[in-house]
Amino acid sequence: MLNMAYSKDLQGRSTHQIHYVEMDDKINLEVIDWGGENKALVFLAGLSLNAHTFEHIAHEFTDSYRVLGITRAGHGNSDTREKNFSFQRLSKDIINVLDSMNINSAIFVGHSVAGGELTYLGKHFPERVKGLIYIDALQALKYMDSHLAVCPDIASASIEMFEHSEHFYRTQRIKNADGSFMPFADLNALGQIAVEEQKEGRNYSGILAPALAINHIPEQTDNFFLGVQTPNQQCREEVNKLTYLGIADFIKNKPNADVAAIQGSQHMIHKVTPEKLVVIMKSWLSRVFGN
Repeated sequence: MLNMAYSKDLQGRSTHQIHYVEMDDKINLEVIDWGGENKALVFLAGLSLNAHTFEHIAHEFTDSYRVLGITRAGHGNSDTREKNFSFQRLSKDIINVLDSMNINSAIFVGHSVAGGELTYLGKHFPERVKGLIYIDALQALKYMDSHLAVCPDIASASIEMFEHSEHFYRTQRIKNADGSFMPFADLNALGQIAVEEQKEGRNYSGILAPALAINHIPEQTDNFFLGVQTPNQQCREEVNKLTYLGIADFIKNKPNADVAAIQGSQHMIHKVTPEKLVVIMKSWLSRVFGN
């Protein structure tokens, strides 16, 4: 079932359509349709974020693609579940959305934890996947525990870093009574997804579709996350291990993969250095798909 709503900008113009797509278990997921034609380009947000996080770059691709964003269960305006947040279930939701919108295949762009969904889709739904773009989404998860032990607040994106972006507050964060921010997501869902991510890990072997990974350079970032504005050397070493060994696994197990790094960025690449991200994505898409 597909229900639609419309969003308007400050001048009252329609900026995109909002679809609410019913899953097989009757929950509804929010799908943003930024328009465009030809091949579908589908954005998937990181943990605690939702599809609106890509609004400021989505229109950069509508001249060549049908651009969509899917807000996963338990996030933003999508309904949540009591249980089952495996990447198998989350990927099934994505396929259900494609089916409901009569889309046979797509190029998927995933930030952070969405790398798990991209990997599952690439391995289990090869006929639906034209290409994969990982945005800072190659973490070597087997090192996550040692990482969190010395960077305990690593899961909370720095609020200070986004003071320039009121749009981030409106669409990604809600305030507590004391003025602090919490993820705009179901905390039960976040916990279950984190557990599933650790359990399933990342294994890129067997993915046939062309893939690109775009990463930031951890040691260039002085203001990582809330509570870790000045990370100590041990924290930096663990962040480097998590990042670089994840990239190494990707290169080793995904033949013909492409990897790019953005100077002076941060885990939230699409918020901190959006122009550089768009240039790299467009260049790769043009080379691989001719658009």
